[in-house]
Amino acid sequence: MNSTNEAIQKELAALTCRVLDHSLTHAEDARLTEILTEYPELIEDYTNQIQIDAVLTADLYTSVPEGVDLETLEPAAYPTVVAEEVKSEVGRSISLWQSVTVVTAVLLVGIALWLNAGWWDVKPVNQVAAISEPAPPALSHVGMLLDTEDAVWEDEDLGEEIAYGTRFPAGKKLWLKSGIGRIRFESGAGIVLEGPAQIELCSPLKAKLNYGKIAAYVPDEAHGFTIDTPEIQIVDQGTRFGAVVDPLGKAEVHVFEGQVDVKPQSAAKTLNLKASQAVLFSRQNEQGSAIRLTPTKFADVPTPEQLTAAKSGNYPPVEAVPFEREALQNEYALIQMQTALPKGILAGEAFEYPATSLLQQTGGVGFHYEGWWADPNFTRLMVPEQRMQWGDLEGGPMVLQSRGHHHAYPALAHRLARKLETPLTRDFYFSMLVKYEGLDKNDFFGLWFDDVAGSKGSSHSRVPNFGLKEKRFFARFEVNQEGFSAELIDGECFLLVGRVMKEQSSYFNRLEIWVNPVGDRSETPDAVVELGKGAKKLNAVHVLGMRIGQYTEVGDSLFVDRLVLGKTFESVTQPVE
Repeated sequence: MNSTNEAIQKELAALTCRVLDHSLTHAEDARLTEILTEYPELIEDYTNQIQIDAVLTADLYTSVPEGVDLETLEPAAYPTVVAEEVKSEVGRSISLWQSVTVVTAVLLVGIALWLNAGWWDVKPVNQVAAISEPAPPALSHVGMLLDTEDAVWEDEDLGEEIAYGTRFPAGKKLWLKSGIGRIRFESGAGIVLEGPAQIELCSPLKAKLNYGKIAAYVPDEAHGFTIDTPEIQIVDQGTRFGAVVDPLGKAEVHVFEGQVDVKPQSAAKTLNLKASQAVLFSRQNEQGSAIRLTPTKFADVPTPEQLTAAKSGNYPPVEAVPFEREALQNEYALIQMQTALPKGILAGEAFEYPATSLLQQTGGVGFHYEGWWADPNFTRLMVPEQRMQWGDLEGGPMVLQSRGHHHAYPALAHRLARKLETPLTRDFYFSMLVKYEGLDKNDFFGLWFDDVAGSKGSSHSRVPNFGLKEKRFFARFEVNQEGFSAELIDGECFLLVGRVMKEQSSYFNRLEIWVNPVGDRSETPDAVVELGKGAKKLNAVHVLGMRIGQYTEVGDSLFVDRLVLGKTFESVTQPVE
């Protein structure tokens, strides 16, 4: 263990002691929250210490329900326990009174554990004392995983990656170490969970959030959907809300649509919050204080289309509108073809293949032999009516067409990627011809560079990204930290040029973009972005890929040709000789 981690652990232990003796100051409270946010791996140690202290300091006698007198407690007040007389080795027998005393002690311990059940993370032991009515049959599952974005789970059974469509039984506890996960409950409610977070799926209408960030969409059929936290209970009364719970028990509640009822666990009064209201609750202020409503703090909830598709039990759904095949046109277009790629480049792809699908294609320059990973439901190689062109740069006879997908699909269902033959460890440039048809404010596509290909749920949102957002070209290292160019025009071809740099650093920390540059504009980019605190520190680029956003309509199309990587601005903007 390094000295920094050891110092942080000692500081956390000291602050925890201050919490337990109720002497934590506001400044120490803020520092504790900062430590647990920056070092989420310490959250479990902190919560375990709180639970252990609660058990050790529990007062058995003051926790007994009103009307129960332990000193006069009679064995007859409990279900009859039949015990056989037990002989010892010397022939003596244990008296009936001794047996009753032992049973009574066990029952008293059971009462104490039951009264402190909120601090225990164990399931109650079934004790058969009398015949009771059979319980109604439980549902085989109460929730389903719809999709993820960069999610890292910690689960003994499922591991760090959980597949879309996985169903969860009642009582299932999920620990999301980082990233985003969207879940549909059998009641019809949908939530998005953002890590680090720990949640228990109690029933189709109830979940317990120990800590983390959550937003919920609750349709009419799931009215009354409830989120329990250590300090408050949130009961939905209509549509959309969000909550943030830290390991100390502080909770924010934001109401986006409709209203919710919020009840502190230790108070009888219920507070009704309506749309556009937000309140912060803490141990010192159980009635809450008004704060600013911040919808951008929360990830997008599951779409109604996702919830409807999952209701059928078949999820993810199967694409119902496949691309048309153009094999004959492709083969004809490639006859006597000259490549659209310039010479002397690091890597390049003109998408010149006789087949219609990009999946497992191994052409291009400077790429790994494994070929492309691409979903044929959303991408195809096709012959355009007119070649893509900007200025003197002209694409080839074929282009890559990517389209949007129905909102019932997972957010990151549409993605393609390929490894490079040689990793990029120094500054490099890229260029691509781009045309978008069906442009509106919600459309998104990104070209990303990373050191790993990632799983199906990887968004690569914390590495160099270039693309389209809010009808403009952008560059970014992380979400909501973009640098933008001027607006695009629907249906027109653009030349997008970018540079990924290591500026006095061992990792890439600066991005530059040019849109339709005329002449040598290598020193005058349209936008510049620096590496932020939340971005990934990338030493080398092994993989590149593209993806289209969740809200890109099925009828929209992104056309890409002449993707080029090179060492200089001139190498990626020169026409083919």
